[in-house]
Amino acid sequence: MRTAASKVMWVGRATVFLVGLAVILAVVLGLATAALAGTGVGDTFNLGQLNTVNQISRLVGSTDNAMLRVDNDSAGANATALALQVEPGHAPMRVNSTTAVANLNADQLDGKHSDEFVSTNTNSFVRNNTYRNESALGPGQLLSDGTFRIDASCLPGDVMLSGGPANIRFSSDLLESFPANTSTWATRINKNGSTDDFSTVVLCANQ
Repeated sequence: MRTAASKVMWVGRATVFLVGLAVILAVVLGLATAALAGTGVGDTFNLGQLNTVNQISRLVGSTDNAMLRVDNDSAGANATALALQVEPGHAPMRVNSTTAVANLNADQLDGKHSDEFVSTNTNSFVRNNTYRNESALGPGQLLSDGTFRIDASCLPGDVMLSGGPANIRFSSDLLESFPANTSTWATRINKNGSTDDFSTVVLCANQ
């Protein structure tokens, strides 16, 4: 009887041990599986895997330096440190500061490329960086229709802002005043049989 009771107790202890081990493994493996998934609020963020959560993730601290650095050492053509993707019509990020960010370049401003804006010298507004060119006062170029034309141009490489005629006598008719190209303004008049020396003025911006 004593031997039989001892064997029964040994079997009982072994059974309890195996049941406990099974429970421990289930808990550990379950947690490991959840950690690998990286899905849901409070789960582990796993590098190199898809992490899905429908709540904001915050990194809050106090340090006299950046709170997060992403460094991509690849020299590949498509290598970048950060990719922000949103649905059409949505801004890719929001900021709470109006302070300029050094070395942050923008390709467009309100949908316009930088080539569509007139550049200025450092600490100078456009109005302080313009000049006026006027053609020589004269009879102008006689055209085949009997009218006369005079052009005025900006210096090479500069941008024309506007232009117009000058010194036209009251007896002449202004027929055209228009930009001949991106740097030249043209004026065409009909002198109505009289003599008239006139000129053309152009307003330019330094580049």
